[in-house]
Amino acid sequence: MKKTMAGLCAALLMLSGVQTAALADGANEELDRQVYVSANDLDFVSSIDLPAVLKRALEDSDNLMLLQLKYAALNAKENDLKQQSDSLHGSLVTGAHLPDTPEEMIAAMNAQGVQLKPEENLWIGPMTTVTNKAVNQLIQGMGAMSVGINQMIHQQREQMKSAAHQLQTDQRNTRLQQEEAREGIRLQTIAQYVQLLGMKKQIAFMQEYQTLLEQELRKATLFKEEGLASSEDVLAAERALAKHKDELTILNQNYRLALLQLSFDIGIAYDPNLELKEIEDLSTAPIVEVDTETLLRHSFQMKMSANNIDEAAWQSDNSVTQNVYGEGGLAVNYAIAGTKNKQTQLELSKKIQATYTEAKNAYQSYLKEERNAEEAKADLSRMKFRYEVGVISRHDLRKFELKVRQSEASLEAAKLKYYVLREKAIAMEKGFIQ
Repeated sequence: MKKTMAGLCAALLMLSGVQTAALADGANEELDRQVYVSANDLDFVSSIDLPAVLKRALEDSDNLMLLQLKYAALNAKENDLKQQSDSLHGSLVTGAHLPDTPEEMIAAMNAQGVQLKPEENLWIGPMTTVTNKAVNQLIQGMGAMSVGINQMIHQQREQMKSAAHQLQTDQRNTRLQQEEAREGIRLQTIAQYVQLLGMKKQIAFMQEYQTLLEQELRKATLFKEEGLASSEDVLAAERALAKHKDELTILNQNYRLALLQLSFDIGIAYDPNLELKEIEDLSTAPIVEVDTETLLRHSFQMKMSANNIDEAAWQSDNSVTQNVYGEGGLAVNYAIAGTKNKQTQLELSKKIQATYTEAKNAYQSYLKEERNAEEAKADLSRMKFRYEVGVISRHDLRKFELKVRQSEASLEAAKLKYYVLREKAIAMEKGFIQ
């Protein structure tokens, strides 16, 4: 018993060692696995503008490249199926019958001008007729087999035709997806550029405001030394300055991250000092709404949905099925395509109204900020007069000038936001509804 247990323990230890070695080999193999990483070839630029960014984004889009490759693959597969379908040929076994009775043998020979006498030609007896009967059965079996093979080939050919037709529809949808992706990339890039531009303007304003807060702190410290302010006043000024610095630090970090992401997207080297040029065609004209039905007719998604309905109808009319269940399945697919079309129409209609509402609200916000900026400028003129006659100090005038700058920054932010939503609304007229 002890020897048996000892042998069992030794076997387990050996098995454990083998497993450990195998796992170690597998781990080493996984660690040594080839990883495909390519070096990015990035351009170095000192400044960018929106047209150049859009051009780069569309030219360097991996998504567009994948859709082009998808279209090429679908086209190649369609041609392959057509070629395979054309090369499928059925078998042909002509009907034949050998005489397998004495009467048939005599009639066949007489038809060839050979007169036979049964009593003198015993070879036409059992041996010949039995052989011919066996051959006739073989011919009949091959004929039945040929019919079955031809039916299978016919069904396979029809299935290939159906698959090729589906690939044609997939190619049309892929083309629509390419156009949809192109417009989507354009809008996304505009939003990225506008976000960066807005953040940079906000950073510039916050840096100016930090100068004012530092002056407020020096003023509070000086007044405390003269007994005109308390320690709480100095502490409040210090906290306001510290909070502002924290917010500015976070904003700078977010700006650098957004700039880094955009740089990679358009294939340029990251430069924190990259100059962002203003948008020249920053239109603030009000939106002219287009009716929902027209936008739906132009929609890429509705066109793809229509292609799917047409494909389901074609499959229902042209697919070869063996029973009522197959026909029922095709009818269900057609009903599903129609239901999805209605759902798509409803969802897109909601998105159309939501986009127009957001754009109109943004336009109203822009008009409000424009009024506020004009009022602030008018107030600044009065404050300058008061400064000139000695009613207020230079520091107070500086504070009010920054208030005007804040109003102008808010106006610029509202203008940029409306510009993005306006472009989104215009994109719906091209077929892109999001």
